[in-house]
Amino acid sequence: MTHTAAAPDTGLRSAVHAWVDGWARARGTEAPQAVPGGFRIEVRRPGHLARHVLPEAEPAVLRDLVDTLTTPGLWIKACAPREVVEPLLTADWEISEPQYLMTTDRLAASRSGAGLPSGYRLEIVDEGGEVFEARVHAVGGPGAGGGARAGAGSCSGTGAGSGGAERPGPVLAASGRAALTTGAPGSSPAPYAPSVVFDMIGTEPAHQRRGLGRAVMAALAGRAVERGARQGVLVASPDGRALYEAMGWRLRSPVTAAGRMG
Repeated sequence: MTHTAAAPDTGLRSAVHAWVDGWARARGTEAPQAVPGGFRIEVRRPGHLARHVLPEAEPAVLRDLVDTLTTPGLWIKACAPREVVEPLLTADWEISEPQYLMTTDRLAASRSGAGLPSGYRLEIVDEGGEVFEARVHAVGGPGAGGGARAGAGSCSGTGAGSGGAERPGPVLAASGRAALTTGAPGSSPAPYAPSVVFDMIGTEPAHQRRGLGRAVMAALAGRAVERGARQGVLVASPDGRALYEAMGWRLRSPVTAAGRMG
């Protein structure tokens, strides 16, 4: 059976545009470039040299990319389900787990009702006004001194690597980044509402199911609203999708990501 991808509405195209702009700022890459069918971002990292982001899975565009992107480490992200994208790929491409483009126009609501449990503290680190990061640390309680990212990213001077019987220092338990795309000082006009893109939202396994991810999102949303953002945009994992839907986010499109293998 042949699948035909319907043309996305203008709102979806705008959401994709906002997402690529904010993702590039959050990751510190070059700005996205408009290319036939979508956008290209030069990432320049091992295993992820560049990515093409497509608001829809146009067969002609996808076939051309598959034919011309021959270097391992190049990626395609198309706003379409796997069953639409996969038949247009060759065996040289590997599809990763499902992803979901989501938006909200209720950022002010997202910043409320997300307090931290005892034993944790949250800070926001500002990186020049348009990019900021929320970090939740476990402070001296159970789990401090453990976890895959113990000691990494802690802003305090007490590391978790000191020996002996000293009280363990703060341990990064959850974090996330956000980037403003319009509405911030120095931003150039863009064809979408002033937006904030959320990125790399994560909680360490030892600290999950305690509301830390929601607290990170609320803190980032609060800062973004203060700086003029009216729309939130992100691409979620399957687990993240459930959290964001519970917070009132709207699913705009499934996203299929495929990487060119060696």
